[in-house]
Amino acid sequence: MRILALDLHPASFGYAVLENADLLDWGLRKWLVRDSISVRRKLCGLIDLWQPTHVLIRAGAPRREYRTVQAVSRQAKVPISELGREAVHEAFQTGKRLSRFDIAERVVASYPVLTSRLPSRRKLGHGEPFQVRMFNAISTAIAFRRRLLHSGGCFPKQLL
Repeated sequence: MRILALDLHPASFGYAVLENADLLDWGLRKWLVRDSISVRRKLCGLIDLWQPTHVLIRAGAPRREYRTVQAVSRQAKVPISELGREAVHEAFQTGKRLSRFDIAERVVASYPVLTSRLPSRRKLGHGEPFQVRMFNAISTAIAFRRRLLHSGGCFPKQLL
């Protein structure tokens, strides 16, 4: 199964392409706010390049971008699912509540090639580092894959 995972925001998205446990591609894409043509072009490029069997969106995506992904996925005949933040936290659970940065560090432990992209921890009053979006997409794909394995290879109903 090849998954294209997305963490959507109004003017950008982080993405990751995983096939089974292999991380094939990852990155960030930006566009001008409310430029749905650029969003569509960037998504179509990723879908054409990687031919995913499933598109996965991290829950909480802006409605406009979510609808664009739905339309592009439908056109490419690729199923789409959404996975919530709680499911991601459960997948990386250790007994204490983990931050996005803690989860990003665990992702780097599994994929050392990402070490140079690891964002520094956010300081009070500072904005979130742009790279966090990419790590959100990767962690969402990992959580989805783990849920799929625990469900015996069937998509859990809450994901469809």
